[in-house]
Amino acid sequence: MDDLARIQADPRPARGRLRRLISGEGDSSPASAVGPKGLLLLALWSGLVTGAVELTLVLLQRGLVARISLESLRTNRHVAWMIPAADLLIFGAAGLLFAGWERRRPGRAQAPACFAIAAGFALAAFWSVEWLHSAAGVAIAAAVGVKTFGWLNEHAVRMAALARRTLPWMGAGLIGLTIAVAASVASGERRSWAALPAAAKGRPNVLLIVMDDVRAESLSLHGNARPTAPRLEEIAGRGVRFDSARSAAPWTLPSHASMFTGQWPHNLSVDWTHGLDARQPTLAGVLAGEGYATAGFVANTYYCNARYGLDRGFARYEDYLENEAVSLFETVRSASLGKGLLQLLGYSMRFTTADADTRKSAATINAHALDWVDHRPADRPFFLFLNYYDAHGPFLPPKDATRRFGLCGLSEREQVEILKRAHETLANPSASAEDKDRARQQVRDLKRDGYESCIAYLDDQVGRLIDGLRSRGVLDETLVIITSDHGEHFEERGFYGHGLSLYRREIHVPLVILPPSGEVGRRVVPEPVSLRDIPATVLEMAGLGGRSPFPGRPLTRCFRPGAGPPSGPGTAVLSEVGHQTTVAPTPGVPASLSSVQAVTTDHDVYMRNGDGREELYDRRADPDETRNRLEGEAAAAGPLRGLLERAREE
Repeated sequence: MDDLARIQADPRPARGRLRRLISGEGDSSPASAVGPKGLLLLALWSGLVTGAVELTLVLLQRGLVARISLESLRTNRHVAWMIPAADLLIFGAAGLLFAGWERRRPGRAQAPACFAIAAGFALAAFWSVEWLHSAAGVAIAAAVGVKTFGWLNEHAVRMAALARRTLPWMGAGLIGLTIAVAASVASGERRSWAALPAAAKGRPNVLLIVMDDVRAESLSLHGNARPTAPRLEEIAGRGVRFDSARSAAPWTLPSHASMFTGQWPHNLSVDWTHGLDARQPTLAGVLAGEGYATAGFVANTYYCNARYGLDRGFARYEDYLENEAVSLFETVRSASLGKGLLQLLGYSMRFTTADADTRKSAATINAHALDWVDHRPADRPFFLFLNYYDAHGPFLPPKDATRRFGLCGLSEREQVEILKRAHETLANPSASAEDKDRARQQVRDLKRDGYESCIAYLDDQVGRLIDGLRSRGVLDETLVIITSDHGEHFEERGFYGHGLSLYRREIHVPLVILPPSGEVGRRVVPEPVSLRDIPATVLEMAGLGGRSPFPGRPLTRCFRPGAGPPSGPGTAVLSEVGHQTTVAPTPGVPASLSSVQAVTTDHDVYMRNGDGREELYDRRADPDETRNRLEGEAAAAGPLRGLLERAREE
């Protein structure tokens, strides 16, 4: 009678029987014993099988499941070989331990090894399911191990023989896959260049810079008394400055998707868990079709991540630098079991938007972008997209930032002490109202001082990039567009952050266009315009307007001779934000309660909330949007309701 049958026949409790089988109590039948070498071979073979199954599940989820998890954004480009290689390493290490145990205590290690193999296989498979809680994966894997390890133990000799025959071929397959994937990743951009059609002579280069989370109000370019943007002022002095540019959405993903496609957010597929689908053409894709070399370098590795589809049309698109790395650490963390082991060793697998220490600085983005410019095909125009993230929370300028305003000029220790005292005051029920107001003001000042110091750092880096292009002799042949995707609130309306409303501070953004040398002199455009018009503008200025697939109207209408006004009685600039269900419903924070749409005209801002509430503000008399005119003049919204509907249909 073998171990399994003997223990199944044992009348003592099942828990005790399982304990004895796992611990190896009792003699193993010679017919079912595989020995140390057999256990190692079985573990290695199981690691490769586990890796193949896990990789298949990962690829199926990417291809068939529309939802995107934040964890999946950190997916190495070499994942096709890294997952099976990691599982091979992990199972192989376990196999060595069990083989050593079996050598020292013959007959004791086989059953525990079979349980570990069965449970490890199940755990790797279930942990690779992105939307399954890790604790649920552990519970299911343990159950699978208990149910199946007996069968594996009984057939261990046969399975070890199978491993001995097939393992060399499987290993060779993994080596071949590694070489193929590495070669494909390394040559991907050059293969894209080789497939491009010929580019027409005289097409300008295009540089699109998005300073993430930079509101217009905080720029000296738009009236801030602090010198936050002297380089932008210099650049705008040679080009076109738009004083009332509006983003299509108050947060990163839909705003960028709109800038890339020319579509309003409600026509796009993007939200927190869904990326840009293939229905609409992208600016990068259209320019690539015209022979442009295309590249994107982004520091917002979350909502500008390639996983959200913003990389469509780019021959090169860098988000997480780690996603390009090849190392033992990256290999192990690519597998679900590897992530778990690294966490046990103290490595955090969480990547948060507040992690200022590990984000890419604007200086890093510039270095990579200029290196790409130096090595691009010299006979082609280029489209270069850069996303800077330094002005995004937690509003800590890099250590080499030289301009620091207000409280941001204090040491980090002093800043922490200010926050600590303020929070203690706010939490103290006996503190006076005056003391609490003073504490809130200190927090506001510290955050805003840090934010505007970060903007000053970005301004310097934008200037350095422009200088780098000039020194390379390509600036005069380049159309430069500098903007932001959205703004930020610092409790001006009682709340912090963005993505929460369509009030001015979240959607009023800078926009500067520097045409190729000699095309246009200095211009200032006061009328409202939308960032949604960027794709149509680029194609028009590149001489491709007649073939543009993008909706919207080129912004050249604002500054080229003979162009009419950008807006008027029958036009409006649209902005939208969906119902942000991840935020607790809060009075005064519109998107926490419902979706919101807004239109901005030369004179008014009209907002319509999903729950039926309406707001109307006079842009000139009430720029801070403090007095809702509909509270006393409900009829005033009539024409603007029609403008909103017409804008949504454009």
